[in-house]
Amino acid sequence: MSLLQVTDLTVSFGRRRAVAVDSVSFELGQGQRLGIIGESGSGKTVTALALMGLLPETAHVTGSIRLAGRELVGLPEASLAGLRGDVLSMVFQEPMTALDPTMRVGRQVAEVLLLHTADRGGSARARVIDMLGRVGLADAERVADSFPHQLSGGQRQRCLLAMALINSPDLVICDEPTTALDVTVQARVLRLLDEVLTAEGAACLFISHDLAVVSQVCTDVLVMLEGRIVEAGPVARLFSAPEHPYTRGLVATARIDEVPPGERLPTVEDFYPREGAR
Repeated sequence: MSLLQVTDLTVSFGRRRAVAVDSVSFELGQGQRLGIIGESGSGKTVTALALMGLLPETAHVTGSIRLAGRELVGLPEASLAGLRGDVLSMVFQEPMTALDPTMRVGRQVAEVLLLHTADRGGSARARVIDMLGRVGLADAERVADSFPHQLSGGQRQRCLLAMALINSPDLVICDEPTTALDVTVQARVLRLLDEVLTAEGAACLFISHDLAVVSQVCTDVLVMLEGRIVEAGPVARLFSAPEHPYTRGLVATARIDEVPPGERLPTVEDFYPREGAR
């Protein structure tokens, strides 16, 4: 059963309607893990922000976004705010900018509860401490009482994950959630994300430029280029036998460790020259 149905989504900006996302369509089933890959500027994050209703006022959005049968395009802000953090949520790329540096972490996580549940006071704090523990923070009470700058990058990212999951949303959107982390911490956070999503039964839209990360998290993947989806399919098939030349270029550049010493490293342009694109 489809949880999310996106049909002909187009996002443009400004008076000249510069197109950032062009007629994008896809579906996401309940509990499914779907990746979106592509270079910076391909439209991945704009697509995610459109789903969340977080685009700036200069954005023009057409097409359809249906979440559990409810149309989100054109929905009033008050209605969208009632869904964000409850039915759908988002884990952003850089926790130091996503978290308020002037507020203790526990209070920020609790705000999501205060907006969508009747939990208050000790009840809210207990749920926050429990959620922080579930995302792998050993000293959850200390973390809750800390400011973001007092925590490591991996701890801050876990706090964002706790904030996104505390109301058991149906859909979690992850926008490059491990880019700012070193490889060791990244691996731990990805394992944790997989465990928590499985336990919660949540669907996940995972945005990244890192094919190795996507292959760990997702079962299916979309490839975006210049605002369009150029290829889609199961991760195993798409990464082993890509059909579109752009996808072949992405896969080749992800396998640079297989290039013999002394040979030139491949680039995406070797497979998909930019001149005459689209």
